Amino acid sequence: DISSSPTAQRILTAAKRILSEEGYARLTLQAVEKESGEYRALVAYYFGNKQGLIDALFKDLMQSEDAALRERLDEIESRDERVRALIDEQRQISVDWRGFRAFYELLPHVMRDERLRTELAVDYAGSREINRRTFAASQTGRGDTDVDKLAALSVAIVEGLAVQYAADQEHFDHEGTYRLWEDMVLAYLRTTRP
Repeated sequence: DISSSPTAQRILTAAKRILSEEGYARLTLQAVEKESGEYRALVAYYFGNKQGLIDALFKDLMQSEDAALRERLDEIESRDERVRALIDEQRQISVDWRGFRAFYELLPHVMRDERLRTELAVDYAGSREINRRTFAASQTGRGDTDVDKLAALSVAIVEGLAVQYAADQEHFDHEGTYRLWEDMVLAYLRTTRP
């Protein structure tokens, strides 16, 4: 597993910095070599070629703590407290503007690659499921179309607020917007669910 290699991690960190600060066009094996301080032969050893590096970057950027988050949320009995914990986690995720910029730099390439697009769809489905389970009145796993829609909106809110925060950190009220989102979700759930 390359993710456990400190060398591979240095290379991925360098590649993410290039993506987030200079853009996809500047992401070359030569630039990664220079930024990471690792020989290009090591970049090739761990990732093969630029496509292999892009695959690894995509997985690294999409890799989430879904399992750990699910466990933390499942330990909280009160739905309102689960919702607060989830939205707090989402707020923290959305301030990582460098990670989101790197992700958005990769997104056009991901959308043209059937395999990566499928992985993206699976990841989004997993995020929606965490939201759905958090918003559901019980954790039984039974479907509810309104809760499913709210879960999809919640995923979109994270990305939309991340973009707005990245674009204007000085003037965008990130914290206040998340507080309003939390209030709206809780109010909706209280009026529509037992």
